[in-house]
Amino acid sequence: MPAAESIDVLNRVLGIVLRSFPQYLRWSRPWVPPGHERELEVLEKIVIEQEAFAERIFDAIDDLGGLPDTGEFPMEFTDTHDLSIDYMMREAVGYGRQDVAALESAAATPNVAPPAATLVTEALNMAKRQLASLESLVNPNPVV
Repeated sequence: MPAAESIDVLNRVLGIVLRSFPQYLRWSRPWVPPGHERELEVLEKIVIEQEAFAERIFDAIDDLGGLPDTGEFPMEFTDTHDLSIDYMMREAVGYGRQDVAALESAAATPNVAPPAATLVTEALNMAKRQLASLESLVNPNPVV
């Protein structure tokens, strides 16, 4: 049943991509003091890239005869309302690392059709690039 397994894996990837922390932040704007516009620019670029990639996943699921399922945002994201962009960026890095690990797990799933496996690998590479972008903006020694 490679089609069913491929649909399942693609839906997991779709949920990771469209329910990422940067996607959540687009609806829950953090407090951004002057001089921190770069962080918002990076988050916006990530969101745009994720949405464009999600369209490809939607198409692949449809081609396999499946129904896309984006899932819900994790409930723990709601604890981050009205916090500073510095804090949000540290959270984004942590969640980005979780996303990379989840995508690595998805990439290791056996019996996935080659086109689906290619998309999973692309999603993993995209997540790694995005994580590096986030990490470059986070102060490794935040003032507490």
